[in-house]
Amino acid sequence: MNMKDLETIKITNPEGKEVEIKVITILKKPESDKSFLIYTFDDKAENVDIYASIIKEQDGGYILDSITDKDDWEMIQKAIQELSEG
Repeated sequence: MNMKDLETIKITNPEGKEVEIKVITILKKPESDKSFLIYTFDDKAENVDIYASIIKEQDGGYILDSITDKDDWEMIQKAIQELSEG
């Protein structure tokens, strides 16, 4: 996975603060309108921390929401594992 080509987007975090993140990938859940953002804050670090959130469009921007569904988490963990193996 090449971190150098990651797209940077601005999102509003749950506290209402605008932050820049690097998009690793976006997962869409089959038979659902949910989309999940897999991202990092620092793509220059040796060990990149990977985060995942539900991403929602709101007022022309994006907001992140916590993932609370167990099935969603399992799908995301599997995707992250596949990404890190690739």
